[in-house]
Amino acid sequence: MNARQLVDIAIDEDPRAPCLWVPSGLFPELCAALRQRPNVVGAVIYRNKTIRDGGPWCDITTRLP
Repeated sequence: MNARQLVDIAIDEDPRAPCLWVPSGLFPELCAALRQRPNVVGAVIYRNKTIRDGGPWCDITTRLP
């Protein structure tokens, strides 16, 4: 599975969560798949969610890393 598919699954599992954190290793791949660059605060908006880099040891999660 690629980063976008994993993010879609995480969003579907917790649709009410406003934010999503992804590992640092997957964040560039996700940005490339979405054809977006992070904004000034380092976030990408996808499917009405704020997606941020959660650090190197983070899982894809809707909870704070």
